[in-house]
Amino acid sequence: MKKILRKTICFLLLLSVAAGSTITTSFAASKPDITATSAFLYCDTTDEVLWQKNADKKLNLASITKLMTCLIAVEKLGLDHVVTVDAEATRVDKAESMVYAGEKITVEDLVYEALLCSANDAAKALAIEVSGTQKKFAKLMNKRAKKIGCTNTHFANASGVKIGKIQSYSTAKDIVLIAKEAFKNKKILKIAKTAKRTLKATNKSGEREIESTNLFLAGGKATTFSGDIKVKKYKGVIAGKTGTTPEFKTTMVVACDIDGFTVYAVVMNSTLENRYSDIRKMLNYAKRGISKYTAFEKGEIFGEAKVTGGAQNKVEAAASEAGLVNLPEGASASLVTTKVTYKEDLKAPVKKGDTVGKVEIFLADEKVRDIALKATKSVKEGWFLSAIGISNLQTILIFAVLALILAFYITIVVLRAKNKRRKLRAREERARQIALAQLERERDVRKRDWPY
Repeated sequence: MKKILRKTICFLLLLSVAAGSTITTSFAASKPDITATSAFLYCDTTDEVLWQKNADKKLNLASITKLMTCLIAVEKLGLDHVVTVDAEATRVDKAESMVYAGEKITVEDLVYEALLCSANDAAKALAIEVSGTQKKFAKLMNKRAKKIGCTNTHFANASGVKIGKIQSYSTAKDIVLIAKEAFKNKKILKIAKTAKRTLKATNKSGEREIESTNLFLAGGKATTFSGDIKVKKYKGVIAGKTGTTPEFKTTMVVACDIDGFTVYAVVMNSTLENRYSDIRKMLNYAKRGISKYTAFEKGEIFGEAKVTGGAQNKVEAAASEAGLVNLPEGASASLVTTKVTYKEDLKAPVKKGDTVGKVEIFLADEKVRDIALKATKSVKEGWFLSAIGISNLQTILIFAVLALILAFYITIVVLRAKNKRRKLRAREERARQIALAQLERERDVRKRDWPY
């Protein structure tokens, strides 16, 4: 994307020179001044890196590990599954006292404990329930990390706790991939965006109210070495996860909606005092830098996709989301163009919401992103003529026309037969009249020849 923007801006600068004007880029504002060792600011909507700092540096992943733990546990077990907590789960260094040996608790509440309170014992309980041991579970985690494109990530356990020299590590860039994958799961997203939660009573505990360590969700106080600091709620924050290392270095990932764009901000090796201010500076930078341009609205109809074998041979194709573009400051909207492509092998049945094509968005002839086109209605399998692209309605019309033609033909045949019979009767009548006239003449002759 940087390459695209560089080309676009160079083009615009050439134009501006010719016109005697100057143009600034969308990210001309001062870079975020943060304390974190590593950081990554990414716009998921446009697949664009907005800013980064040592984004490929491997650092302690800490409790952000729990995003992957909870994702796998929810996928494997479901939220309603009841876990009987193994005693081994409670033996975790620096564990929050959130679960008890023998406690019967749902996966849902364990996930709330792990994501909101960062409870290490809850994370371990989930891992043991899925795989029997943390070691086996970590293999699942690492396999999933590779599948989603993480190249510098290793999970040592389910909690992220450093035990001796063994620890989980990742990079700011990989954390975005982990968070994106986790938040794609609607159940995980719902939990990760929760500020407060009342846990149900169990056989070992009464109801408990817990709060998220992500204070951007509701605001609150964070305890640091220098005392409590007040954290204000950040408008647009969708979800996130915090983490703290044994050295009290902190990590944090936040997903935030900025003017319709989904932006991820990650810091690693920040401090308890500064992780919120670091993230805030990065999100504010994104707010200043993003210039929203809407090429088209969500639900806009782009035409009709051809369907074979269906009751209808076409279906309307609508944009699955708004065509948002981060337009460089000073750039003309005329630089934004679109190209529509439909699936060539689209066969019935087609369900409403199925992908039937895509619309590509270009900025100065460089592709920015793709938006899926979805069917606006369902298309059932058609009758026998649908195999050659003829819809049921067209089939009805064809047979109606054929019926009309047949009816017309039959009418013509009947009329011709009637006309033929009428002509025949007329000829017979004329012949009879001629015969009668001839007979009369013969009678007259005979009368004249008679002797008196």
